[in-house]
Amino acid sequence: MPGYTIDDDPGGVLKNKLGVEAQDDLHRLEADYVRQREFDLRLHGIQAGNFDAEHLKALHRHLFQDVYEWAGHTRDEVVHLSDGTFATEPFMHKGGAGFLPGPRIPAALEQVARSLRDLDYLRGLSREKFAYDAADIMAQINGIHAFREGNGRTQRLFIEELARLAGHALDFTVVSQERMIEASVAAHERGDPSVMRRLFDEISNPHRVEALRTAEEALDRNKFNWNERYIATAEPGHPVELTMVGIARGQFMAHTGSQILIGKTSDLPKPYPDRGETFTFVASAHWWQPEPERG
Repeated sequence: MPGYTIDDDPGGVLKNKLGVEAQDDLHRLEADYVRQREFDLRLHGIQAGNFDAEHLKALHRHLFQDVYEWAGHTRDEVVHLSDGTFATEPFMHKGGAGFLPGPRIPAALEQVARSLRDLDYLRGLSREKFAYDAADIMAQINGIHAFREGNGRTQRLFIEELARLAGHALDFTVVSQERMIEASVAAHERGDPSVMRRLFDEISNPHRVEALRTAEEALDRNKFNWNERYIATAEPGHPVELTMVGIARGQFMAHTGSQILIGKTSDLPKPYPDRGETFTFVASAHWWQPEPERG
């Protein structure tokens, strides 16, 4: 991967405009700069675009302009850097599968844009149908993996703006890093989009978003890093064996060992399971709806 890293090590520190040579420092500073640029976008409105390659590249350029000279350039492009080297990476691998080869990136992004045009940018759909189709678009873009770094953050802004145009909302702030990784890996490496579809169905539903936010705030207060765990609301109609963590504010938190799940106390068996007790749970079909007010 000529030009991208300081020492030409595929896993090495990326060359950057900040002069940083330590990976941890770069991650921290990059996050700070990108967070500010994202805040600016949200404050002034995410820039309009046609949901094509140029739109995606413009978002990436805005987010990463302070950190990388190649911000806004897809990895199939050859970028002349200020140190005299050239950066390009047509072949990229993470985990067990490679991402789309560089020469195929432009056509693949054009196919995404064409699909969105044909689908009228997912307008006029029910929330459920929008979430299903938007999840598949997200998985498709992630499989292309157009940039050397910063794909996830750029894709989320792209999809959020698509949702806004279609009259829906997606709240990625309640999605843990681990959950997003699992959804992306399932779609890309196993060809299974169901994990991404479930994620989008939850973050497009304000009641389920609020349930997740309440649980995550509780975990924050207890200094628990939920971002490194798969955390989700319980899927209606699916039996699951859980171990109780706690009950508060009409909802409970439990875990399977690898996952943290949130559900409503009204769906629990009675008497309620004690903390640490294992039980079988099935969420009701509409558990995420608000409880009726009691007179």
